[in-house]
Amino acid sequence: MKTVSCFCGQCSLEFKHDPMMHFMCHCEDCEFLFNGAFRGFAYTEIDLELSGPHDTYSYEGGSGNLLHLTFCKNCGMNLYSKPDLLEGLVYVFAGLMKEHYTFEPKVELFAHNRLPWVTRADSVVQSYDHNGTIERVSELLENIDQRG
Repeated sequence: MKTVSCFCGQCSLEFKHDPMMHFMCHCEDCEFLFNGAFRGFAYTEIDLELSGPHDTYSYEGGSGNLLHLTFCKNCGMNLYSKPDLLEGLVYVFAGLMKEHYTFEPKVELFAHNRLPWVTRADSVVQSYDHNGTIERVSELLENIDQRG
């Protein structure tokens, strides 16, 4: 089990497994909400347990479907987002997990929208100019049994 906390320490996430995928998203919503590319890890919703005072903000993502952003009610730190498009998945922010994992994204989404000063990571093996949903589902299913 791995446990992480928000900035103030009032919210914590506990993880049963390693992430299924490391990815970067360059959609305009992520750039605006997070002041740059969204960098995250994909987990199944049942892989994590959230405790502490939190709230959720829902918005329309780059795919046109809703994303539900969960954050600490006290310090406001983003904890994870949950897409309607891929029910049962959650995207945990890479900065939250830095003590447990070196971030090595394998997938890059909305690559055509990458900011001019952001270079493609050497670890990226798949790059999509869209949200890559079908392709990501295949990769997630392949990785689900290979986690620690």
